[in-house]
Amino acid sequence: MSKHFMNGLALGAVAGGIYGLLKSPRTGKENRTVLKTYVDDTTVLVNDVSKSVNDLKAAISQLTNEGKTLAEEFTQDVKESVDDFSYEAEPRMRRIQEHTEKLTTDIEGVTKSMK
Repeated sequence: MSKHFMNGLALGAVAGGIYGLLKSPRTGKENRTVLKTYVDDTTVLVNDVSKSVNDLKAAISQLTNEGKTLAEEFTQDVKESVDDFSYEAEPRMRRIQEHTEKLTTDIEGVTKSMK
């Protein structure tokens, strides 16, 4: 928004407030009481909203920290599972490799004997 628009908006609000106070059927004391009540209520609402925003920020921060912790734990668990699997599968893989080499040798021997 332009600066001129904002100035006009502020001036209009002030002029409207003054006009409302001058043309109000209430006395000045009543107007001050109503205005004080309005300002007090608005202050309470602003404080409530501010507290809610701060609570939301704290909750987001806590959730972010918990998410990081969970991600780190999950990554560590997966790494440990892969390491365990590799350790447990290593003898089997070695036996499979040995059998594969034996089969290859046997096939080469059969192929040579057929020639």
